[in-house]
Amino acid sequence: MSNLWSTCVHKFFKYAPSYVVCLCFLPCGLIFGYTICSFVAERNLEANLNDYGPLILGACLSLLTALGLLAMKYIKHCILYWQPFILLAAGVFNVISSCFYFADGFDHVGAYMSYVAHSLTFVAGYGFLHTISSKGSRSLMISGCCSCYLLGIASAVSLIGGTYVKNLEQYAGQQATTEQLIDGIYVNFAATYLSIAIVMMAVLIGLKVLHVLGTVDMTNSLDNELRIANANGSIFESRADVIKRLQFFYVIKNQQWHVTLLLLFVEAIQYALFIYLVFWFALNDAMRLDELAHIDSMFWVIFAGSVLAIVCLCFYSAKVHFVTTQLLLLLLTVLAMIIYGATSSKVTFWLLLVLFGMGYSSLQIVLLEVTHLRFTECIIFVSYTLKLVSTSIVYYYFVANVNNSYFYAKDESTLIAQGFVYMIITSLLALVVGMKVPRTHRSKLLDIQHEVYGIIFMKHQIEQLNVRWLNDGTIPTINQ
Repeated sequence: MSNLWSTCVHKFFKYAPSYVVCLCFLPCGLIFGYTICSFVAERNLEANLNDYGPLILGACLSLLTALGLLAMKYIKHCILYWQPFILLAAGVFNVISSCFYFADGFDHVGAYMSYVAHSLTFVAGYGFLHTISSKGSRSLMISGCCSCYLLGIASAVSLIGGTYVKNLEQYAGQQATTEQLIDGIYVNFAATYLSIAIVMMAVLIGLKVLHVLGTVDMTNSLDNELRIANANGSIFESRADVIKRLQFFYVIKNQQWHVTLLLLFVEAIQYALFIYLVFWFALNDAMRLDELAHIDSMFWVIFAGSVLAIVCLCFYSAKVHFVTTQLLLLLLTVLAMIIYGATSSKVTFWLLLVLFGMGYSSLQIVLLEVTHLRFTECIIFVSYTLKLVSTSIVYYYFVANVNNSYFYAKDESTLIAQGFVYMIITSLLALVVGMKVPRTHRSKLLDIQHEVYGIIFMKHQIEQLNVRWLNDGTIPTINQ
């Protein structure tokens, strides 16, 4: 029994930095949940820089953070694990910004400071987990970050939405203004946000103390080959240098940047669909899945799907997981359209939300795995910015205009048309990812790098090559 206990304690402290970084995404989810709620609650007010300013500031800060970490990689020729310090700075901004949500009219000030923490956490958190994790835990930890993020969104919607509904009931039968309806709706959210921010600050400081004492290690990767390459300075070696060093292999076209840019585009499209359908299921009277008082339930269902995704990723790759969830989305969308048209039942749409949660983290995982190790934070910045842009565009062109004849349509033909558009886009995303993304399940990061470089040296891959292609030069070989 003592050996079992010591093993559990050793495992816990071994992965403690990764667990803490995952939890850092919880306040980020609260911030984004506030953004969604404020967009909806204040959509009848005139839009100005206060609405989009925090998102713009977050994108700018993420760019500066990514460029700073990139510069250090060029100077030191290795990965420096300074991300815990960045996360501590983000924690300070979380604590300070949460205080502004207590006072009416100052929530926009808090939003600007919150998005500083939001952007720092995204770039530093994903960058840290990408390289510190072992080959078996990498996808699980990144998926865990996404689950914590969705948990924060669901919590924020519950807290803010509950208070907003109380204001609606208070002014029932009266011609209440938007200012009256949003009065004090962020107070409960502020208290929760402040509590979580303080706890996370304490945990991050405690983790740093344990690192100094030698109990945990936040500066060495659990991926042995990556740790060795980082120590000897070969982690950023070029494709040509890899070809010179390796033996017994064939070389095909370099696919890394092609796959990376393709995944960035696909992820932006998928995230825009996710945001669109979340708003659609919440605000469209014909498609609303629950009463306004319980609208947060759909976010809890999405969160439950993300937790289920962590279990699924224990057994197969993020690529297979994404393609599978997209195919199931196609099937369920067809069933939902048929059932809704025949019986007006929306039960099937709840299953769609579970699949939203299950597929939420997949593209983020494969994007991080195939990206160039030197430019990881820059790719995270682009991914993060595209998410903010998608949210802004969907809100501006569809949600903000309450007279939008497409988004708020109630007639059956328009609803079915939107379903068909969603099916077409979903099938294309599944096809692109299934064809272009390599296998990465439980693979070492350097092995993934070599695969997207087009360097084939695994025995089973060489056996699958067509010998005629090799002879006529379609696939160039390296002669020793």
